[in-house]
Amino acid sequence: MKIENILVISDQQDKQQSALAHAKSLVDRYGAKLHIVAFNYEHFATLDTKLNNEQQLDVQNKILASGQKWLDGQMTKLSLQTKSTSEVLWEKDIVGWVKKHCASQSYDLIIKTGHRSEGPFYVPTDWHLIRNNLVPTLLVAEKKWRKKQTIMVTLDLGTHFKAKQALNQKLIDAGINFATSTNMPLHICYSLPISPVLKDLGIIDTKTAVKEAKLKYIPLIQGMLGDHHIPVENIHIKAGAASKVIPSLASKHAAGLVIIGSIGRKGLKAKLMGNTAEGVLALLKTDILVIQP
Repeated sequence: MKIENILVISDQQDKQQSALAHAKSLVDRYGAKLHIVAFNYEHFATLDTKLNNEQQLDVQNKILASGQKWLDGQMTKLSLQTKSTSEVLWEKDIVGWVKKHCASQSYDLIIKTGHRSEGPFYVPTDWHLIRNNLVPTLLVAEKKWRKKQTIMVTLDLGTHFKAKQALNQKLIDAGINFATSTNMPLHICYSLPISPVLKDLGIIDTKTAVKEAKLKYIPLIQGMLGDHHIPVENIHIKAGAASKVIPSLASKHAAGLVIIGSIGRKGLKAKLMGNTAEGVLALLKTDILVIQP
């Protein structure tokens, strides 16, 4: 995974400016170039005081000018002027703009501060981004469990789909990249799906299933790692739902970054079912890198 051109979505409401700070670290580490964008929008129709078109345009220009002044100040504070371009936009549909913009540009990564929600029918911008965008997206945590020391890659090893198998390799390659550049240990995890009903009926023995899965998948993982060797203790195969297994392992092994694949769903099915990436999004307090096929 190359990291040369990065789109940064800046959020003026984020007091820590986590996305910009993280982007700065990638500039220092990889020599990457940034395009930083901030969004503003006001629903004039909902205001008590009605404004005519000229007044609305005047207010819009003042808000954008204020936003650009603020963004310039943040870039100066982080010494990002020479490696970055920026713009402040009047835009309500952030995801639509990002998708259209990325289609005409060549970005290796999108960075934004992560905002998570557990509401079944509320789908935040983060979810829309990882469903509708093919550029790897790094969601930077606002709050973290504690000081982090490892990189964790999550895989879907039980899949028979070639696209998902290829995605597994992309995830591992990204993990190797980040682990090498940060000098952090790399961990690989796989949540082995087990039917709770069959488990409760005694038809499936969890320990036996995990043991057999390790014999099958650990050599496969080691082959995917290539020349990047990690201790076998850093390969974790655990039975259970990914939404529970991944946050548990991330906490136990002090993950600072969790790298996960996403096959985006759309429509009501997506809101009700989600996918693995979205299922763990609200529970993980780490940075999350979401990669699509």
